Amino acid sequence: MKTIGNFGRFKQPISISLLKRFIDIALLLCLFALLPFYCANPLIPTGGPKDVSPPEVTECIPANYSIQFDSKEIRINFNEFVNLKSSGSEIFISPPISNPPDYKLRGKSAVIKLDDTLSPNTTYIITFGTSITDITEGNSLSNFRYVFSTGTYVDSLMITGQVINAFDNQPQADVYALLYTDSSDTIPFDSLPYKGKPIYIAMTNEQGRFILSNLRYDAYKLFVLSDKSGDFQYNMPAEKIAFSDSLIYPWIGPKTTIDSLGTDSIQPQDTILSASIELSMFEEIDSTQDVKKSDLVKNDEFMIVFAFPPRDPVITPLNIDSTQVWWMEEYSLNKDTVILWTVAEIPDTLTLKISDEGTILDTVIISPTKIIPRKKQKKEEEKPVFLTLSWQPRGGTINHFKYPISGIFSYPIAEYDLSRIRLFTERDTVDLPIEFTDSLQRKFHIDYPWKEAKSYKIFIPDSSFISYTGLSHDTLVYSFQTANSRDLASLLVNVDISSNPGDYIIQLQSEKGKTLEEQYLNESGQIIFAFIQPGKYKLKAILDLNKNTYWDTGDYIKKIQPEKVFFFSKTIELRGNWDVEEDWSI
Repeated sequence: MKTIGNFGRFKQPISISLLKRFIDIALLLCLFALLPFYCANPLIPTGGPKDVSPPEVTECIPANYSIQFDSKEIRINFNEFVNLKSSGSEIFISPPISNPPDYKLRGKSAVIKLDDTLSPNTTYIITFGTSITDITEGNSLSNFRYVFSTGTYVDSLMITGQVINAFDNQPQADVYALLYTDSSDTIPFDSLPYKGKPIYIAMTNEQGRFILSNLRYDAYKLFVLSDKSGDFQYNMPAEKIAFSDSLIYPWIGPKTTIDSLGTDSIQPQDTILSASIELSMFEEIDSTQDVKKSDLVKNDEFMIVFAFPPRDPVITPLNIDSTQVWWMEEYSLNKDTVILWTVAEIPDTLTLKISDEGTILDTVIISPTKIIPRKKQKKEEEKPVFLTLSWQPRGGTINHFKYPISGIFSYPIAEYDLSRIRLFTERDTVDLPIEFTDSLQRKFHIDYPWKEAKSYKIFIPDSSFISYTGLSHDTLVYSFQTANSRDLASLLVNVDISSNPGDYIIQLQSEKGKTLEEQYLNESGQIIFAFIQPGKYKLKAILDLNKNTYWDTGDYIKKIQPEKVFFFSKTIELRGNWDVEEDWSI
C-alpha cells in the first residue's frame, strides 16, 4: 500500500499508554471548558436598581406658556405611565373658574378638558402639586405647572414668602397661600377668607416656602390656610390661619426661561427672593364657651372641663335641694377645669345645669357612685380604701435649690395633727413645719432650711390626716437626698433688646421644647438660671405685647397677630459645676 506524506507513520500499532495519555488530555480540556458554567452564581436577576426618578414631561399640547389660548383640551405627555390624583386639594387652577376642569389619563398622557368659558386677557395657572406619580414606585413630579394666557402675553409678577408656626417658628408645609382682590360688591374685604374664593393659590413646600407667580399687577390680600375641609375657605376653629396686615403688590421676579418641552425654569419651591414675606400661622381660640367633658373621677369627685376658663360659672343641681351645701369646688391652675367634691347625701344620679355669665352651656347627668361589675363586686367590697399622698418631687436625689418639697392628698382634709410628723436627719429628729396652700387643705408644702448633699426622711404616723369623707392612711415614709451644688450648673444670659424693645418672657426649655422656668425683662440686661441639672437646653423669648405674662395667639376678626417668639440660635450644653455665659441680641 502506498503512503501519502507523513501519514505513513500510523501504519505501526499505537501503544496503550500513548492512547491513555491522549484521553486524559481530552478530558482535562473538557473540564476547563465547563468550569465557567459551574463557577457562576445561579441567582435570580434583580431587575436593576430601584426606580427613584419622577415622571418627565415630554410634550405639552398646546405648549406650556401659550398665549392667545383658545383650546378646550390640554394634553400633557410623559415618558412613562402615571397616576393622577385629581382631587381639588391636589390640583387647582388659578384664577378659579365656575366649572372645574376634568382630568383624565390616556396611556402616558394626562388630558385636561376645559368646559368653562375663560376670561379674556387672563393668565391661568394649573398647579398639579404632588398629584402626578409613576405607577411603579409612586415617585412624584412635584409642583409641575401648566401656564397659559388668553391674551397676548403671560403675566410675570410674583409674591413669595415663608410660613412658620407662630408658637415655635417651625416651617409649615402643605398649607395654602391664597390671594384675594377687592373685586366683590357683595362680600366685604375682611370676610373674603370666610365666604369668598381666592384668585390665586399656591402650596408651601417642606421649608414652608411658597411662590405665587404669573400674577397680574393688582392689590392683593394674602392669607394662608391649613384648609382641612378642602373648600379654600376659613372654617375656624379647626383650621389654622395666617394673614398679611396690609395689601400686597406683586413684584418682578427672575426672568422665566422655557425649555423645548415647555417646562419653566422657576418652580414654586426653587427659591425665595429677598423681597419675600414671612407669615406666622396660628390657631384661634374658640370664643364659644362649652363644656368639653364631665365625668366621675372617683367616688365623691366630679370633673367638669370647660373650653376655656369661665368668667362667672354657676353649677346648679336640678334633682336635689340647690340651697343646701352639697359640694366643695377646686379649680385647676389655668382655671378651665373644676373638681366638685360632694359633702352631702345625693341621689344615684346627679343632674347639673352648667352656666357661664348667665348663658346655659349644658345639662349633664353624672352617677356619684361607681358601678361595680357583679363578678368583681365581692372582691372590690373587701378591698379597703385609704387616703393617699403624692409627693413632689417623688424622691431620690431632689434639687431643693429649685423645687420646694410639697404633697397632695387624694381627698380634701377635715382633720389633722401636724405635731405627730417628724423629720429624721443624719444626726437628729426635728418637728417639721407643714403649711396648707389651698382652702380645701388638700395641698401643702414644707419650708425648711435643707442642707445640700444630705439624706432626709419624713415620717407621718397613721391617721395623722383624715379626709372629709372619713378616710385615713397607714404610716407614710418619704426618703430623699438633697442635691450637691457642685453637680449643678448655671446659665447667665446677656439679653440685648435695644433693636426690638418691649416686655419679654425669657424661657429656659429642655432640648425637646418643654418649658422648665422663665423670667421677665423689659430692658436689656442679664438674667440668671441657677442650679440647673447638666444637660442640653434651649432659650425662647416671647414679646409680651399685652403684658399678661404668657403667649397669646392671634385673632383675625380683631386683626391681632400672634405674639412674636424668638429662639436662641443654638442649643446650650451645661455641665456640672460650670457657669455658662451667652450673649443674645433679640
